[in-house]
Amino acid sequence: MNVVRPSLVLLGLILGVAGGLLLGWLVFPVLAAATVPAQLRADHREAQIIMIAAALRADNNMERARQRLQVLGLGDTAGAVGALAVRAEKEGRDVLTRSVLQDLTLALGAPAQAASDTAEAEPTLDAGPTAAQPTAMPAATKVAALPSAVPPVNAKSTYEMLSSTPMCDPNQPSLSLQVYVVDENSEELAGVPLELSSDGVVESFFTGLKPERGGGYADFQLLPNVEYTLQIDGQVPPLAAVSAPQCNAGSANAFSGYLLVRWQRRP
Repeated sequence: MNVVRPSLVLLGLILGVAGGLLLGWLVFPVLAAATVPAQLRADHREAQIIMIAAALRADNNMERARQRLQVLGLGDTAGAVGALAVRAEKEGRDVLTRSVLQDLTLALGAPAQAASDTAEAEPTLDAGPTAAQPTAMPAATKVAALPSAVPPVNAKSTYEMLSSTPMCDPNQPSLSLQVYVVDENSEELAGVPLELSSDGVVESFFTGLKPERGGGYADFQLLPNVEYTLQIDGQVPPLAAVSAPQCNAGSANAFSGYLLVRWQRRP
């Protein structure tokens, strides 16, 4: 009767694992394939359109917005954006999404019609990479003039800073700058552009992207030990020396807190 020695079994296992790793890493490695924007699923491309519209609200760079839309392979870009704006209105999406999509639709020169015209069939984005060519939108597509629940922020608006408070809360998520903006009636104000700059690098963001935190809420992750200037809607002078506060500095329990800034628009 033959007895298999444990050492031989162990040797077989080691050789098997080594052989599998060799095949997986060297002989048949997994090759990562880059996905171009035009190959994204329709819902992902819709999310891209919304982000492009939001970026346009922040930087007012229409040429950049057109370039970003072009790589999505939408065919009739104005028709696709207009149809998404109409659908966002019908689905009752958040006010900022509806507002920025309306602005982008108008900027692209899509025809605006009365709200009753939206009963007509609206084109949707094609299914994505399975289509040989992007589906062109019908030329007769009518886009409703959408009500702007949050009007574009007027560049002449004046904001008063109510407070700028360093906060130390170890249970707070690591968002080192949090901003709240309200209007003259203390109602939360979405779509307000904000800019952070440091060493010539400018980052744009705006209120209302996280409606679960409030329409007038915005946040940004500040780099540690870096000072920024913070500007609201192009207003000067900006808030200087903005940085993430250091809590319990010099102790073993040191951690980064967050800066809470509140502004109110004045008439």
